[in-house]
Parts: sequence; structure tokens; C-alpha cells
Amino acid sequence: MDKLYGWTGKLLHIDLTVRTFTEWSTRDYALRFIGGKGLGAKIYWDKLAPQRDAFHPDSPLIIMTGPLAATPAPSASRWIMCGKSPSLYPENFACANLGGFVGAAIKQAGYDGIIIHGKASSRVYLCIDNNKVTIKDAGHLWGLTTQKTMSALQNELGGGFRIVTTGPAGEHRVRLATVATDAGGSGAAGFGAVMGAKNVKAIAVRGSSRVPVADADAIQVMRRQIQSMTGEGYFNLYGNPAPVPEAAVVKAVRCHGCPSGCWRSLYRTTSGEEGIRKCQSAFFYSLWDKKVNGDLTEASFRATSLANEYSLCTMELPGILTWLEHCVENGAMTAKDTELPLQDAGSAAFIEVLVKKISYREGIGAILAEGVMRAADTIGAGAKKLALDHFTQTGRGIAYGPKIFSPSALIFATEPRPSVAELHEICGPLIKWALWHTTQGSFSYVSTDVLRKIAARFWGSADAADFSTYAGKARAAVKIQNRQHAKDSLILCDFAFPLYDDARTEDHVGDPTLESRLFSAVTGHERDEAALNQAGERIFNLCRAIRLREGRNGREDDYLPESQFIAREEPVHDAFGMFNPDLYLPGTGDSVISVKGKALNRDGFEQMKNEYYELRGWDVETGFFKEKKLHELDLAELAEQLEGKVLKN
Repeated sequence: MDKLYGWTGKLLHIDLTVRTFTEWSTRDYALRFIGGKGLGAKIYWDKLAPQRDAFHPDSPLIIMTGPLAATPAPSASRWIMCGKSPSLYPENFACANLGGFVGAAIKQAGYDGIIIHGKASSRVYLCIDNNKVTIKDAGHLWGLTTQKTMSALQNELGGGFRIVTTGPAGEHRVRLATVATDAGGSGAAGFGAVMGAKNVKAIAVRGSSRVPVADADAIQVMRRQIQSMTGEGYFNLYGNPAPVPEAAVVKAVRCHGCPSGCWRSLYRTTSGEEGIRKCQSAFFYSLWDKKVNGDLTEASFRATSLANEYSLCTMELPGILTWLEHCVENGAMTAKDTELPLQDAGSAAFIEVLVKKISYREGIGAILAEGVMRAADTIGAGAKKLALDHFTQTGRGIAYGPKIFSPSALIFATEPRPSVAELHEICGPLIKWALWHTTQGSFSYVSTDVLRKIAARFWGSADAADFSTYAGKARAAVKIQNRQHAKDSLILCDFAFPLYDDARTEDHVGDPTLESRLFSAVTGHERDEAALNQAGERIFNLCRAIRLREGRNGREDDYLPESQFIAREEPVHDAFGMFNPDLYLPGTGDSVISVKGKALNRDGFEQMKNEYYELRGWDVETGFFKEKKLHELDLAELAEQLEGKVLKN
């Protein structure tokens, strides 16, 4: 690699303990691991002793952009924060994926990523102003909510800075603490708590450099193609669902380099409260709100604001509240034990009490701050059984889960904290199909025939779109994981890629080559679709290796919660259930089946797992690596740290 395009060639390493700044080269990593999740995972593998816990000063907090960031490539605003996640049970490697403007600012400041080691001796924030890096006092910021912190820093530093921070939950090392950005984004996996453990309140970045690209003309051609393909796209199809009926759109809020926008918007309620809302976080409290108030009210809007301000994960809060209710209903706890007025769950007052108790570790909040699984360990065996039966290995609820979407069974089983992007790749085309089915084709062009063609092109076989059988689902899971790990290394937005359908063409099948063509045009290194997906396969296997090195035991730990094998009718609160309450899916031929109240078949799951391991080139009996596969993926160096978990051929 001579002249670099896309990459800056530099990583900023900050040692908080001794207050030093050094630059590492990106060149040693770029072509094998690309950037984002791939580059972050390799640095984690190389630099962290597995026995270190998430809050140890030696555990790095890694922030990575990708080669497409801050270039004209469309929808390339994403950046990741990764490291040992305190929210996982047990702790292990994880990534948070964020949008907005911070990733572009890091690239424009001259860096492909930032690695933060050590622990500051006092409360600080980091200021990166192009190539000038300083550690500044944050005593006056400690204790502030995320919005107040960002306002204070913008007043203190002046214009042009992009900010990521954490709130009181991060300061108190709450395991589900998030980080927040100035553009209304947030990142989970507990990295707000890791920032707090390092005594870092915020990171402010300003950059002014341009990132060179190899073929600007080719990028512009693809931008026009992508814009035309999405003319009747994913978001225009749905409209803009308001988080509560009383909320009005003030304006659309786009991330850096987004050509078309999504439903991410700034809303204002009738009481005057404003906030940026989109997707799950806007609706996480809706079930309880409706129970108490009969419909969505400003309590749901306020709940999201509180979670964001105090930096608590809206994916984990519903699990905590649901688990508490299960514990009381099943006698594992009494209502008095919870120290909460559970009968008021759904009110604005209740969620404020819950958020503050957890954020400040007050009373029962000190237990809940550890997350569902660790809290269940503290409460006792009955509480733990309820947690294991109903939640993922990390204590989260299951959205777009295996009872409905059988390929996701393998994703949830093999990844302790599966990427939402992987689940979206399954549910996205199926939501469009459900709209076609439930409106007799008037609201979507993704018919059963179109869906089968999409499945054949993107998931490996038309069988993957027949939900009366488990055939083709293992191959679909492998293809989706490989593609998404590559995409999360470029990094492209989940709501824009892959473009699996096309409004313009007769067959309406999208183009899975766009990501590799964008990579080639930006970097000058030609890669076709297969080569980019092989890089994704390498990165996925590297992430698997990290988990094995840190204690997971292959097939033994590739399991699902017991609830997935129990047939019972349950409310579905995700977008698929919103448009398709009877949970219709395509079956064989032109048939349509309903999976409402159905369960995953245990034998079918194990057979899918066998096929999945075969396709991965792993040992079927143990789920461990085969030496040959590591060599094929140019990962032979991993074997020496995986004693007993790499089998000779």
C-alpha cells in the first residue's frame, strides 16, 4: 500500500494513566480487517489480556471509523465503539454502532480510530482538535446529564466540535450505561460505564481535513444509482410513525453524508418537550404506557428522554421491567422487595423513579444496575430461572426472534450480542412482503415471487424464503453474518444497506455488489462481492475466536432461551408485528402460514446448527475451529491462543 485512499493511515492511542498520545499505523490492519468492527476486533485481540475485566484500566476502549467515513460514499456516517462489554454475561467483546457526525469528525481530524487505555487520575474529557490532543478537567461536568454536558462543552469549546458523552449511569458504572452523541445518537453494550471507569466524561472532536478517494466519479455514479433505487424505498413505504400521537415533526434529522434520510426526526410534544426519535428507543415503554393509559401518551416520549439523558439502554430497560414483573407474578420476589410501585408502570412518574434508582445505584437500583442476569444471581434461583427462560444470554428481550424468523435462531445462538443489522436484513424484506400480502399488493411490490428471488440472490437460496421448512436457513444465516460483518467494517448504515430491492427494475431485486463497488472506488483496492464477503467471514471468525479465548465453549454455548421452544401466544412489539399482527409468512409455493403462537422446533434447530457448522467449516460436534479453516481465512495466528479449541484436520 503506497498512497492511501479512504484510510488516513493513523490510529490515535491515548494512555490516560501517564497522559501520553502516540500514533499507530493502520496499514498493518487495513486490507485484512478493513476498519470498524474488523479493525477494532483485531486491535482488541492483539492488545488485551483475556483475563482483564471490562473496568480494568488495561481494557481498551476502542473507537473506529471505516474507510468510507467522511468520503462522498452515501450513508457512511457510522462508527463503532468496542471493547470488553460489561453488559454481557459473562463479559466479552462487543461493539456499539452509532451514526451522526462523530465518525466523520474523527476521520477529518486525521485518524481512522482512537484507542483509549488506562485510567485518568481525576475526572477528565478528551479534546481532539485536528492533530492537537489534550486532556481537560471535567470536574464541572461530572453529574450532568448527557444533554447538559454537550451544551456545556459546546459553550466552552466553540463551534465545530462533535461530542460523545455519558450521563450519571455511566459515571456510576451501571452495566447498561450508554454513550450519547450531539446528533441524538446512542450506543449500547455498557460502554458508558467503561468511560466512567476510566474517569472520562466526554470526547470532543473537530476535524477539517478532506479524506482522499481513488475514484470520485465512480462514487458519484453509484450515488445516483442508489438514489434512484430507493425512490420508493424502505422509509417512504412506511411513512414517519410518530412516537406518540401528540408529537409533531419539527424537522428531519439526517446523519453525515445521508442522501435520502430515514424516519429519524426531531419531534415536539403538546407540552413542548422536544427530542430526536427513531425506531425501538421511541417505543420501548409503549407496552406499559398503553396498559395504564389505554394508548401511547407523553409518558412514552418522556421515558425515552430520561433514558437518553441519564444514559440507560432502551434495549435493556424493558427486559428489566418485564423480569421484575415475572418475578413478582411467580413468587421469586414480592412487590415490596422491588421497592417500586409496579402497579404504576406505564406512568411518567414511575419510569423517572426507575431510571434514577438504576442510574445512581440507589436501593434496588444497585442490583438492577448489574443487568438482568447478574441481578437474578443476587435475587436467587427462582429469579434466575425466569431470566434464563425468557431472555437472551445477555439478559435482553428477543426482537425479530427465532419463533418468527428461523434464520435468526442461529444468529442469536452464535452471537451473545447479535448485531441488529443482521436481524434487520431478515425482517426488512419480510416486512415489505407482509405489506404486500396484507394490502393485496397495493402498498408494496415485494410479492412472494420477488421475495424468493431476493432470497436466492442475497441469502443463498429461494428456500430461505419458505418458512414452512428449515431448509436454506443455515446458509441464509451465514450469508447475512458475513455480509453484515463486512458492512460494519466499511462502515455503512444499516437502514440503507444492503439494498435488497429495487423500485425501478422488472424483477425488483436489489444489488448486493454496491458495497464492494463503493469500497473499490473509495480505496482503489478492487474487491468484488465475493471478496468483500470473505473479509466479512474473516472478521466474523475473528469475533468468534475472541469469544472462545474468553471462555465460551463452542456448541455447548450456542443455545437459545427455553422460551423459544415453548408454543404460546405472545405480544410482538416490533415493526413486523405492527404491520402483520397475525404473523403471516410465505410458505411453500403460493401458500401463506401464520406462526402466531408457534415455537421453534428443537430438533429442527439442532439440525440447522449442524448444517451451519458445516458451512462455516467448523467441527460439527464441538463448534470449534478446524485448523484448515483458519488458514483459509488468513487467521492462522489465532490458533496459539485457542488451545483445545482448534482441531487438527
